[in-house]
Amino acid sequence: MDFLVRAGEQGYSVPTDAINRGNERLLRYLQDPGMMSIPYADNLKASKFAVQSYAALVLARQQKAPLGALREIWEHRADAASGLPLLQLGVALKTMGDATRGEEAIALALKTPRNSDERIWLGDYGSSLRDNALMLSLLEENKLLPDEQYTLLNTLSQQAFGERWLSTQESNALFLAARTIQDLPGKWQAQTSFSAEQLTGEKAQNSNLNSDQLVTLQVSNSGDQPLWLRMDASGYPQSAPLPANNVLQIERHILGTDGKSKSLDSLRSGDLVLVWLQVKASNSVPDALVVDLLPAGLELENQNLANGSASLEQSGGEVQNLLNQMQQASIKHIEFRDDRFVAAVAVDEYQPVTLVYLARAVTPGTYQVPQPMVESMYVPQWRATGAAEDLLIVRP
Repeated sequence: MDFLVRAGEQGYSVPTDAINRGNERLLRYLQDPGMMSIPYADNLKASKFAVQSYAALVLARQQKAPLGALREIWEHRADAASGLPLLQLGVALKTMGDATRGEEAIALALKTPRNSDERIWLGDYGSSLRDNALMLSLLEENKLLPDEQYTLLNTLSQQAFGERWLSTQESNALFLAARTIQDLPGKWQAQTSFSAEQLTGEKAQNSNLNSDQLVTLQVSNSGDQPLWLRMDASGYPQSAPLPANNVLQIERHILGTDGKSKSLDSLRSGDLVLVWLQVKASNSVPDALVVDLLPAGLELENQNLANGSASLEQSGGEVQNLLNQMQQASIKHIEFRDDRFVAAVAVDEYQPVTLVYLARAVTPGTYQVPQPMVESMYVPQWRATGAAEDLLIVRP
């Protein structure tokens, strides 16, 4: 809803009916928290407080948040498990005219860190990095507490530097924070190893470097303004990565349609193989995304199509057992794409999830076989890559 409201403010055509229905739902969240359903939440009170605070902010932006409802939410401030919902509520209170409670909420927000235990699921898709980035964006957007913004920016910079994987929420929040502060005044200077001339500017600058320049790269701050540096490197690995797992684990087995193990180095064009993926987790992961990239010589057989050319319904007992296990899994979404099999699933602690799909050998040749992958969509460091397969060989 926040995205739709902002898009409308920027002049984009947003259906009025969509805005109205969204506002009606948010208003119901404010006035009746019992209607919210938040599965898997380990702290339901904190989850509901976060939802209500977000709803308050979006409605207040449109001057549609009842002040009485906002004050009632403020009375439950002890339920907050992060500073972000307190800040959202504080901005909403100030926007709707209660500056006193609003300032109290904002001050409390900056003293309320998010619980760093990733195993505690709040149902708000957040993290400490995500929350800090959104808080920085919100403070700057509303021209609040410039000194605290600087402190928060330093904290956020250190957090982002140490993260290899970012969730969609984290990437979006960092973008919003960067967009908000990129036009702030501040002339900077830097000396680099790839240029004899000193770099100067008032906004961010980008430079493309080759591998030789990257090896010897040095950057020093030659001015009196804070300087932040980000380096992104892209390339292709010389060999397939080793299997790895953190919380999640994934295994892939290649079977014939009879349920027996089958090798990929002796297929003929037109042959069918059954791919069995088994996903495990040492913690409950309600938002796991499984991706199995296909080698170029295989095509998926979409079992969702009524006119599909192959079916597993008449397969033997071993295959039927796998299908039964798959039906018992909590599968949120499945896609049969041109180049990959994708599934969004909930993986309970120490309860494996079974996924199966059919693929057909089509194009003769020899192909590398990508590794299967799984990751939590909102805790991206919870991830795993499976073992590499031998070459796929398809004969005419």
